[in-house]
Amino acid sequence: MVVVEISKDTAALGSEFPYCDSLQLMMTILFFVVWGLDSFVYGCSTVLVGLIPLPLRLFLAFLSLGVGVYLGAKSHRVIFGEARDRPVLVDSGVYSRVRHPMYLGILMFCLGFFFAIPSLLSLGVWVGFFILYDKMAAYEEKDLVRLLGEEYTAYQKRVPKWLIRLRSKS
Repeated sequence: MVVVEISKDTAALGSEFPYCDSLQLMMTILFFVVWGLDSFVYGCSTVLVGLIPLPLRLFLAFLSLGVGVYLGAKSHRVIFGEARDRPVLVDSGVYSRVRHPMYLGILMFCLGFFFAIPSLLSLGVWVGFFILYDKMAAYEEKDLVRLLGEEYTAYQKRVPKWLIRLRSKS
């Protein structure tokens, strides 16, 4: 979420998707249960393990895990690290590169496990997770447009929703 407010009056804070935290927890648990069972117990959809060399899988896994942890930590610090009197648009740091770095960080973290031991079943769960996050983000962005108006609309035009912009726009 891009709007920040840490005060007693939370009525002006942009709304979250209903059951946001519960859904995220359930999807994360589902992903890791499916990935773990398929990777270490049943192996019914791990055909890519033999096709993709281990060094490449490990490189992609560590890269994805690293990006996920970085996005999660940086976005969490920006949003929850500073008290503000009123809602403001946060568009600096990782929020200048991608609009939903917390969500993307969790997705990238899970994807890192997929790269380590590719389970097609867990990839299916991951796709469902992404669809859920996309719906959550769209719901929250609609409220942010209501709350911040043109300022947020301009932010949407200059910062990608999911693909990280590597270069700064000057």
